[in-house]
Amino acid sequence: MSTASASPDSSVLNFVIRMVVPMRREFGRSLDVQLFLRDKEYARVVLEQALASRDQRLRDYADYVSRHLSGARVAEPPAVPSKLPAQHTDPGPGAIPVAPATDSSEPTEAELRARMLRKYTTGLR
Repeated sequence: MSTASASPDSSVLNFVIRMVVPMRREFGRSLDVQLFLRDKEYARVVLEQALASRDQRLRDYADYVSRHLSGARVAEPPAVPSKLPAQHTDPGPGAIPVAPATDSSEPTEAELRARMLRKYTTGLR
């Protein structure tokens, strides 16, 4: 077993470590982090117990770890605004004009450059 595929990302490890003290306080259980990361059955039992906790923080930690520990990461879809904000119609002097994209593919290099430069010509200073 290679260490790269077996090692969890640092945020999961951080939350497992944060679970050690609350598990000891509430359940009298000494959480073995290394065993937790190696043994899926041990991790499942610990997570079930933590999810039944009275401590909201411990339940949140367990929820996070259970979502991110097993298998592929399930990313929550980003929030999509229902209505896009209106574009600034008067770009002002010295602004670079941008032609609208003709298709729904990626923006052109000129459009990306104009977006980047627009932040320097608009807004508060």
